[in-house]
Amino acid sequence: METLIGLLFAFLWASGAIAAKVGFRGSPPLTILDARFFIAGSLMLLLNYGLRRSSPLPKRSDWKHLTVLALTNSTIYLGLSWLALQQISAGVLNLFIACNPFLVALFSGLWLGRKVTRQEWLGMLVSAAGLLLATLPTLLDSQAGLGGLIMAAVAMLTYSLGSVYFKWAKVELPGIILNTWQLSIGAVLLLPFAIISNGPTLPQVTPDLIAGLGWSVIAISILAVILWFHLLNKDPVRANMWLFLSPVFGYLQAAVVLHEGIRVTDILGTLLVLLGLVVSGTFDLRSLLPARSTA
Repeated sequence: METLIGLLFAFLWASGAIAAKVGFRGSPPLTILDARFFIAGSLMLLLNYGLRRSSPLPKRSDWKHLTVLALTNSTIYLGLSWLALQQISAGVLNLFIACNPFLVALFSGLWLGRKVTRQEWLGMLVSAAGLLLATLPTLLDSQAGLGGLIMAAVAMLTYSLGSVYFKWAKVELPGIILNTWQLSIGAVLLLPFAIISNGPTLPQVTPDLIAGLGWSVIAISILAVILWFHLLNKDPVRANMWLFLSPVFGYLQAAVVLHEGIRVTDILGTLLVLLGLVVSGTFDLRSLLPARSTA
């Protein structure tokens, strides 16, 4: 079951880049991102506290943890990632994503006392090599700006710290409630930066923008993040291993939706990423097989 959840999360998370390419061209990035947070947060608040009145409210001690989660996982991470993509390619950003599992493993050991096994380190190295192979042609063709590289590095560092902080904080709320408040608080925290960054510029409303924003709200901000909280609650190190697979799904989605070509290096890189997930024990092939009858 955990493998299927991880696969679905990686697939949905990867689709964010496709939604951006299709629907958000020419739109101010932080304005669109903040609109995504506000819409998703409002929908979640309506669902949990308007339609389902039995949903638990955070305790007083939870609010500081929820604010930290919103700041690290939403406002800073996604805000800086979207700004970085104005100066660097998606391939370069994917290489920063590959650093995330290593950072989480390091922080988990220092902060949580979670020992990372040799098998997990080996799996991370194999997956990182696969991701590097797949993104190398894009990396060689890109001209990345220094500002974009710095923003991407800070985004990944913040996201890694947020992942470990979530496990350490042990907020006793369901994932759907955690996501509701993370989105809502993250929208408020991002708003002043969106105003400063984009000024009074508003996006032109088009069918592509509506479709891209709708998918980003439902599939990514709501469903994918709920799955992410579930994976983090189990094990932050293995949860972050699924981020290796997300860029691979991105290449496949770009080929289908945007009709972008698939290179031999994409295929070989994908196989290495999958092998690394299997070696680390994150991807359990047995969970995909039909259950044997004990009768």
